[in-house]
Amino acid sequence: MGKNETGFISNLVGLMLSWTRRTEQTKYLIFIILVIGVIIRLVSIPVFVGASHNPVDVYYVDNQSAKLILDLKSPYLQEPVVHGYPYVFVYLPMVAVYYVPFYLLGDIRFGNIVADVLIMFSVYWIAKSINRGAAFFAPLAFALLPLSVLLTSIDATNIMIGTSFLTFSIAALLKKEYSVAAIFLGMALATNQLVALALPVLIYYFWDEHKFSYFLGSILFSAGITLPFFLTDPHDFINDAILFQFERPLQSNGSFSLYSMINAAVGQSVASWLRVALFLIVVLVAIIWLSRKSFFLILSIGGLLLLGAFILPINGFLNYFLPGAAFFCSLVPYVIYSITSKIQKPVS
Repeated sequence: MGKNETGFISNLVGLMLSWTRRTEQTKYLIFIILVIGVIIRLVSIPVFVGASHNPVDVYYVDNQSAKLILDLKSPYLQEPVVHGYPYVFVYLPMVAVYYVPFYLLGDIRFGNIVADVLIMFSVYWIAKSINRGAAFFAPLAFALLPLSVLLTSIDATNIMIGTSFLTFSIAALLKKEYSVAAIFLGMALATNQLVALALPVLIYYFWDEHKFSYFLGSILFSAGITLPFFLTDPHDFINDAILFQFERPLQSNGSFSLYSMINAAVGQSVASWLRVALFLIVVLVAIIWLSRKSFFLILSIGGLLLLGAFILPINGFLNYFLPGAAFFCSLVPYVIYSITSKIQKPVS
């Protein structure tokens, strides 16, 4: 690359970064990004869903679970029927509770879009806390993330709900809003099982910050949401919401896991204890890397979420990787900052 081209890119990037440092203009830019993200997801529903593609079965199960909550019934005591086949509600109770107002609005996918907006806000504030580069790149990356659009509007899964609570919790944690962080962490833990993958790093962080009582508060808050549903039928709750991911048969569309790939390659299964042991090694590495710097906290959480989703389940579905992808979106400004810093250096 010649001096003229390098100088042009350097000036363009410098102008963009200086423009986003102006508070009012940044607010407008973030608003525009949020609007773009919402429009993409709203338009995707009628464009892609219909004769060529219907929401996955999770969508219909979530609809029925929200209706059961309205009827003051537990989704763990009922057997949802989708396309004439019985299903099991394998999600944590906050999923069903969260969807209630959107079920009343006529489409629970509106709830998915609201969760995505919360994620965009959260990754922006996480990127601001890291304080490297233009933070608006974080919500922009998530707004345009094809995986998010697919899971929110087309397949209509529920993975973004727990992700939104977790990212907002971490954003509050980095701003030292420990009470808010604890509440949303508790909600996240009562929404999605994958959130627990980040707990080793969060336990270490709360302990190191001398704020462990807030972490205990989040556990109690999560238990307060979950316990009434657990007590209705403890056996079915444990089997359906916890053990199911380790015991469900291998499916043809669950190929994004260590178990599935080894099984396809050599025809051998990977025992649960071995998958847990491998993940614990990843946890140990993440804690060794962890420091008080925000960047390493986010990198550790994102890494644990991605690798845990790959190593632990028998079936590896694409939606399992959204939580980790969201945290890595918050690191996009840091990556761009690192690249542009090298571009802006004088060419010798």
